[in-house]
Amino acid sequence: MISSPGIGSGLDVNSIVTQLLAIERRPLNLIERKQSDARAQLSDIGRLNSAMATFQSAMRDLNSISDFKFFGASSSDENVLTATADSSAAIGAFSVRVDNLAVAQKQSSRVYADTDTTTIGGTGDLTITVGSDSMNITNVGSLTLSGLQDAINNASDNPGVTASILSENSGSYRLILTSNETGTANQANLSFSGTAGDVTNLDINQIVAAEDASILVDNTFTVTRGSNTITDAISGVTLNLVSESATAASVNISRDKEKVTEAVQGFVDAYNSLQTTIDNLRAGSLEGDNSLLSIESQLRGVFNNPPSGLSSQFTYLAEIGVSFDKFGKLSLDSTKLGTGMDTDFAGVAELFANDDQGYAFRLDALATSLLEPEGLLDSRKGGIQSRIDSFDSQIEREEYRLTLVEERLRRQFTALDSLLSGLANTSNFLATQLATLPTVGSQQ
Repeated sequence: MISSPGIGSGLDVNSIVTQLLAIERRPLNLIERKQSDARAQLSDIGRLNSAMATFQSAMRDLNSISDFKFFGASSSDENVLTATADSSAAIGAFSVRVDNLAVAQKQSSRVYADTDTTTIGGTGDLTITVGSDSMNITNVGSLTLSGLQDAINNASDNPGVTASILSENSGSYRLILTSNETGTANQANLSFSGTAGDVTNLDINQIVAAEDASILVDNTFTVTRGSNTITDAISGVTLNLVSESATAASVNISRDKEKVTEAVQGFVDAYNSLQTTIDNLRAGSLEGDNSLLSIESQLRGVFNNPPSGLSSQFTYLAEIGVSFDKFGKLSLDSTKLGTGMDTDFAGVAELFANDDQGYAFRLDALATSLLEPEGLLDSRKGGIQSRIDSFDSQIEREEYRLTLVEERLRRQFTALDSLLSGLANTSNFLATQLATLPTVGSQQ
């Protein structure tokens, strides 16, 4: 093979070979386009899978009756107490008078002239006990006020106290011990071992006594707790005590219809988001894809088949304001939903979340079946990936064939180039020889 084909003959061999190879590449180009399309389909199936997983998550937030137990608690005087309710609450009203707020114990040492030089004095150990837990500080008399503060606060077995230093003025410092939690059960008790001088030297005195919270419910029942946050007096209701008061505040527990409406709107939004994804994919690489048609058909099948055996007076979602528009999207009429909740609240919850028949329950089950291994989406991904792998093998074979074709073409055109070059040399030689022959006129 010559290094610069075409020089001898004047043929543009490289250009000719390139153009012929371009024709030979057409099958390969077609395979590469098909593979590119398949990769786009695989990516879009991944988007559909993600959208379905998001939809499934939204349905799982609504597929249990307990998900519809939204209650709100209000206080007539939030300067005295505030209230919140969870799903275990029940509709009702209570009067609550705050007779006493829970208080954390606070203790103080005697005055020390400084924090870093003067030691506590005496010999022996200090033990601080809160309930059944305790900590021990050895040789406490050798510590300064700052040293004792750090020893208490940094102890891994600290039972629930915080030490701080109060500076009254220059040359007047006190150690302040404060219980971390309110209530009498959390008061700290100090004891010393060693010389009697230990007690005298530190001279701890209580400046604020620990107290429990006390409330009077319905002017009859006295409830005492160690905290100003009471979670177990009224079932499902948390009371946050703010201040003591001679008059009772009213605590009302009612259904939180606004939260129910938000939950139903979340149901609508989740379906519409999934449908939007399907519409967008249909306009792209999955145009005409049977998996999209199958999913839409199964989704509509759930909506078009009403639940059976419910005690609810409602059968279809449209009866409570959830309906399809002309574009195939869901919309919510919150006024109609509110009327439905007023008429049959339990029925509204059943319509969405009945175990086996509720719309959200069945849609969640459908999403689970579509997403599970060997499900529709997983099978679709596997089929597309197999096509991509097959295209890889075809491309490899085509590229090898093109290599052979290029080698053959270059051999052929190199041979042609050599032949034409030789013919040209012969032609030039003959032309030269002929030019030296005498003409007929010159021989006379």
